[in-house]
Amino acid sequence: MKMARNSRKPEGPPTNVFSSPCNAARQTSSYSQHKIVTGQKGSVWNLALLALLVVEGCHQVASLASHPSKQHCAHTRGNWCTAFTAQEPIAWRPAPRGSLECPSGCNNVGRCNHDTGLCDCPAGWTGEGCRTPFKRPCTHRFRTVEENRTEPVSHIGPDKRDLDWASQPHEKVYSRCGGICDDDLAICYCDGPMGRIPPPEGSPPGTPPVQRGRPLVTFHAAPKTTQSGAEAFGDIPYEDVYGPRGYCNVSKPDWVAGCGMDGLGGAYCDEPLESFCPGGCSGHGSCYLGWCNCDEGYYGHDCARRKAGLPLLPSAISEKPWLQAVLGGEPPAALEPPPQPTRKRPLIYVYDLEPLYQSKILQYRVTPRWCVHRIHGSPGNHTEWTDVWVYAVDTLLHESLLVSPHRTFDPEEADFFYVPHAASCLPFPIGSWADAPWFPEPGGPRIKQMVNMLRDTLTWINSTFPFWQRRGGRDHIWLFTHDEGACWAPTSLNNSIWLTHWGRMGLEHKSNTAFFSDRYDSDFKGPQQPEGFVRYTRGHPCYNPDKDLVIPSFKRPSHYSASPLSGANPRERDILFFFRGDVGKHRRSIYSRGIRQKIYTMARVGGWAAKHRFFIGDGENVPGDYSELLARSKFCLVAPGDGWSARMEDAVLHGCIPVIIMDEVHAVFESILRTEDFAVRIRQQQVPELLYLLTALPDKTVRSMQARLGRVWQRFRYASLPGLVSELRDAQEQGEYKRRMAEEEAAAAAAAAAAAAAAGNSSSSSSSDGGSEGGGSSGSTRRRGRRVAEAAAAAQVVEVGEGRDAPHGLPRTFVGDPAEDDAFATIMQWLYSRIPYTR
Repeated sequence: MKMARNSRKPEGPPTNVFSSPCNAARQTSSYSQHKIVTGQKGSVWNLALLALLVVEGCHQVASLASHPSKQHCAHTRGNWCTAFTAQEPIAWRPAPRGSLECPSGCNNVGRCNHDTGLCDCPAGWTGEGCRTPFKRPCTHRFRTVEENRTEPVSHIGPDKRDLDWASQPHEKVYSRCGGICDDDLAICYCDGPMGRIPPPEGSPPGTPPVQRGRPLVTFHAAPKTTQSGAEAFGDIPYEDVYGPRGYCNVSKPDWVAGCGMDGLGGAYCDEPLESFCPGGCSGHGSCYLGWCNCDEGYYGHDCARRKAGLPLLPSAISEKPWLQAVLGGEPPAALEPPPQPTRKRPLIYVYDLEPLYQSKILQYRVTPRWCVHRIHGSPGNHTEWTDVWVYAVDTLLHESLLVSPHRTFDPEEADFFYVPHAASCLPFPIGSWADAPWFPEPGGPRIKQMVNMLRDTLTWINSTFPFWQRRGGRDHIWLFTHDEGACWAPTSLNNSIWLTHWGRMGLEHKSNTAFFSDRYDSDFKGPQQPEGFVRYTRGHPCYNPDKDLVIPSFKRPSHYSASPLSGANPRERDILFFFRGDVGKHRRSIYSRGIRQKIYTMARVGGWAAKHRFFIGDGENVPGDYSELLARSKFCLVAPGDGWSARMEDAVLHGCIPVIIMDEVHAVFESILRTEDFAVRIRQQQVPELLYLLTALPDKTVRSMQARLGRVWQRFRYASLPGLVSELRDAQEQGEYKRRMAEEEAAAAAAAAAAAAAAGNSSSSSSSDGGSEGGGSSGSTRRRGRRVAEAAAAAQVVEVGEGRDAPHGLPRTFVGDPAEDDAFATIMQWLYSRIPYTR
């Protein structure tokens, strides 16, 4: 019941704003029935309920130590975790192999899929047998809808050079080339001695260039004048590129272009590196910009399959330590005999998609960090985990499945079918780079491209395999990582399982992004799709908790390096509230539903930073190391941005209590974890009371939530690849070593202080008996003793900026196995529980 703010006596006990973390067992397991209503400031009932949280506590915390199964499945909803753990493993059967042949040897450019008898064609080729060229030329503009053309606009001649440097249309296109264009991929390379030399004219398909050359990847690296001094389209002085000491003319130039090319590195961007390919081509092929050229007799998009009748060959991954460190070896699903006699379900068949929906998109991305979760760098092809691309789970989940024991090559034993599309890469960089590919034409919001690609993908699946129609798609899994998740998903996919970052519920919904180019409800009708695209997306919620799951985004291990949960020392939680990021200063009012803006304004006007250590703002407002600030904070804001925002992951991974403010939106794993045990949920209308609501929480309740974070945090980070596990273990071991050394130093300092104090007492006693000689010595000893004691204290409490270590802080330092119960394992465990619903 709502009460007037000046009411002195409440008529009844209102429900507290917080879902109780300590009596979750008494609450329904369905989140949709959790109703959060404001308690009134100063209310007797509200204070009594807060006190009840302290008195009750959460009895299961004390009992977990004696029940390992409960510890393993702590704070989960339902029985999905315990059911997975209790299942009986099934026999691991050898992988079936295909024997179908493909026409014309795939024109010496493609790879034959011996399961289907179809050729997979790389960038530059398409059609049956990969015999039809499909060019993606460097260009100076995009085609218009009015042109209604199917061929991409080109601005290069037969020699692959730009037609006219001085021609400068209003728009600028990234692929505009100041050198020699590879028109299969729209990649620009130098002209001249250090440049690209194409294969001789008339060479058979698949002939590599005579010289690859140094890249001039975008127009930003092109000259800004012609040789004669006329204004050109680029950004760099002509002499730096093509002068006597220019980048394209000499081996050691004075200026070097930014090396924005996957597969190249070094001081002058001409040192070959390993490109990114999911699964590293299993050690049975070579990788070129996301495309695997398989060795003879191997097939599949990761070259993991072997044609029937041919002997298996050793994987070359063991010969590439940089790949072995990341992947371990070739996929266990490909081994004969299987690596173990049994394995657990679910078993997942990963589609070898038509390359236009996956591997060609990786080729077209060009730049290393776009569209992927890891890259190789100089020196030595070392691995760099990257979350610069916020949709990195696209390739991480795909690669994790490829090397997982849950993968099967036998569709008849598969519980699920995974569709590894690359739609999130289409808006950028693909759609900003060149005038191809389009689905089916340019124009309209960028979301249109993703909608139509997935519609085409489903059409291809149904024309190639019978598995979608067998169960109406209920056993198929699609991933939606873009800003507004699956809000725009084609309705034809509605029966299938959606993994998403955006848990918005409700059948009626409109786009809430402030970036209008991504509004999924803004229709566009063109000559090739006169009916528009929105009609194909209507009639479903963005997320259905009965069949879908909100999963974490990828955070590289170094992103949470200061967290006590990853090995760092626990810090004093001296910051009440923390959020650093876009607070909508220059955004439309619908950004973040206005939540970030409102809290930022309240905090700034009220002076909360100085009064309460309540920090919210962008980098200018809240400077400092991001991970360290999170590790020192009690409460961290989880609010939307243009759609999903990875703040839940940031909070949990640092042991900071999430404050979730987004009505009718599930946070990560909220449908399968008892989020109320370790997080606070506040309705949007209660934002004005935020400060009061947080400061009213008793310290014991806060500490209980912090402790529970230590029991669920691993489910929010990915350790699904051997390289990730290794890095996480290294962080734990380094943290343990530092703590042990600090303890030994503190013990030594304490012992020295005690010895000095004892010596001081002895000298003092001698002084009283023996006169003035001992008195001087005693004073000096006492001063030394004080210095030693101060040093001992400093060894226990180390000042780091404004924060300091808190050895007994919560959550405690994590000491478990980082490979267990990570985000990927959580998804697999949950999927196992979904098997009956797909039948």
